[in-house]
Amino acid sequence: MSREIELLVKMFEPRCVSFEAVAHCNGNLHKDQIIAAFAKAERQHWLGYQMLSLKYKLDNDAKHKLAQYIDLYLKDKNISDHYAAKALNLVVDMLADIPLPTQHKRLSSLRRRYLRSQFAYTKEIDKANKIAEQAGIDRNSKDGRTLKINAINEMKRTNICPRCHGTGEIGREQKRSCPSCEGKGRLIATVDHLIYAIGCSKEHFDLYLKHIILEFTSKLQYEMSDAESLIKQRLRAEIAA
Repeated sequence: MSREIELLVKMFEPRCVSFEAVAHCNGNLHKDQIIAAFAKAERQHWLGYQMLSLKYKLDNDAKHKLAQYIDLYLKDKNISDHYAAKALNLVVDMLADIPLPTQHKRLSSLRRRYLRSQFAYTKEIDKANKIAEQAGIDRNSKDGRTLKINAINEMKRTNICPRCHGTGEIGREQKRSCPSCEGKGRLIATVDHLIYAIGCSKEHFDLYLKHIILEFTSKLQYEMSDAESLIKQRLRAEIAA
């Protein structure tokens, strides 16, 4: 069901729903039901909800709210290290599949090489059309077009590998692991990428930042999982009703 949650997060938010019903599983989810599910997730798991919005919609408002949360989080823990806020904001980006500054050069090079053709985004468009079909959305409707735009923007702005388009494989007849992303489908940031992006030494990172980064990463992962689980439970209950 994670794919459906991704679709819904991309298309909806508690304050604005663009179409009346979404076909889902064995039943229909109507506007009020979706609004209620997302509103409840935002109330009970605010942090996880903002992370889902940033990850799936690249929501700038969510990014700003998370930055404010980090300031309060560090203040509450009485952490004054001048690298800490930057480090945790970069952790947010990593979990949201947003490339770190130290990855931009590599990604830009791959995009220039593999996304130049007018047909470069065919896979993303086909994927969006398939999702629209599964969700009962007309591919040529406003919402169908929005899905295609989101898919293209995701390729342009996230760490999805431009060479394999996120599949982790290349080759038409004989598939093999994509060498650009090592078969992962994304250019995953390493600890070295993070340290260089923070701008501190490895010694400083290990002594003063590593613990708080691991703690904060775990917190975000749990919150994202809880928010998604709540949405799933609410929607399943609505479908079964």
